[in-house]
Amino acid sequence: IERHMEQFRSQNKKVQEQLDQAIESYEDKFTDTANVLEYDASRLEKKYLHGKFMHASEIPCLAERSDMAMCYNTNKTNPAVCDAFIEALTECATKTITAK
Repeated sequence: IERHMEQFRSQNKKVQEQLDQAIESYEDKFTDTANVLEYDASRLEKKYLHGKFMHASEIPCLAERSDMAMCYNTNKTNPAVCDAFIEALTECATKTITAK
């Protein structure tokens, strides 16, 4: 019985370490995305408060940002579902930055 308990403890420790790593990874992704969204929101707020009107087509990556925000709002308990939207936003942002 003691040998089985040791095996269980060892396996449990490995599983807990994997879970801790996954949680840390999700927290990092969430923090990065939240920072990007906060920056974008602040920047857009400054543009709109100064009276300059922009058409939706002039706002870079608007669809990607909206899709990602909507995904996070509807999948609060499982943000990993939104990875594809993060990748799409990253790709769009990269293209936008390198085009300028």
